[in-house]
Amino acid sequence: MKFRKPPVVEVWISLDFEPNEKKQQFDLELVKQYLEPFREELPKGEVRREREFTMQTSSPNELPETVQITDRIQHFRQWDEARSQMLQVGDDQLSFHVLKSANETPGYGKVRQAAQPKLEAYVDVFQPSAIRHATLHYLDIIDIPMPDSGKIDLQDFFPYASDLPESPFGTIAAFVQQFQIACPVDDGPLFMRLQTLPAPQELSVLRFRLEWHKQSSDLNTLDLDQVWKRMDIAHDYMWDCFTTALSQATLDLFEPIHKEENA
Repeated sequence: MKFRKPPVVEVWISLDFEPNEKKQQFDLELVKQYLEPFREELPKGEVRREREFTMQTSSPNELPETVQITDRIQHFRQWDEARSQMLQVGDDQLSFHVLKSANETPGYGKVRQAAQPKLEAYVDVFQPSAIRHATLHYLDIIDIPMPDSGKIDLQDFFPYASDLPESPFGTIAAFVQQFQIACPVDDGPLFMRLQTLPAPQELSVLRFRLEWHKQSSDLNTLDLDQVWKRMDIAHDYMWDCFTTALSQATLDLFEPIHKEENA
C-alpha cells in the first residue's frame, strides 16, 4: 500500500558501535577526516560540546573551588542546504536523517541508500570492533479533521487507544500512550508512542504525533550486509505494524494508491 499524502515527516537510522581496544577519546582529527568526503553534499554544520567542572571544598565555611575543567565533544552535525538530510557523528554513535521538505518525502529506501556510504566510511575511519545495535526510526504527524461536535472517539482512528469515560472526566485535553513490543521476527524491541499535539486553529484538526523506533539488537558484527538485512526486516515489520495499528478511516486520510492505479 502506498499513499499520496503519507504522514511521515522524518525517517532516520542510528547505530551504536563497540570501540576497538586502541580507541582513545573522541578524536577531532578523525571526525574531520570522516566528514570531509560529505562536505559538498552536507555543507552546513555544527559541533556540540559539554564542559564538566570538578569542585572541591576544604571546609564547610568556604566556597567550593574549581580544581578541574574538562571539555568534551558530544557530537558533530552536518546537513544540506534544504535541511532535508542530516548526518550526526558522536562517540561510538552514528545517525542519518531524512526530513520532509517541499521537494522530499522521507522513506526507508531513501535513508538506507543515503546512509550506506556514511556507515561504510565510519567503519573505515574509526575502525570499531563491531556494530552493537542498529535502530530504524519513523516520525508521523497525523491530522484528524475535527467533527462538528468537537469530539472524536479515539478508537475510530487508533483501535488500540483508550478513551476515558465521559463522566466524570469530560473531554480528553491531552493524550500520551506508549508501548514496548517484543518483535517476533527480529531480536530487539519496537517502541511505539502516540500523543496529541497542538495544531493551528485555522486547520480545524486534532493533531497526533506517532513515533516508531525498531531496534535490531546484538548485531555484534562488521558485516554490513547482515546489518542491512536486519534493517530490511525491521522495516517490513514496522510497516505491518503501521497498517495494523491504524484504522481504515485513518489510512484513508493519507489517500491510498490502489494496485489498479499503479498498473
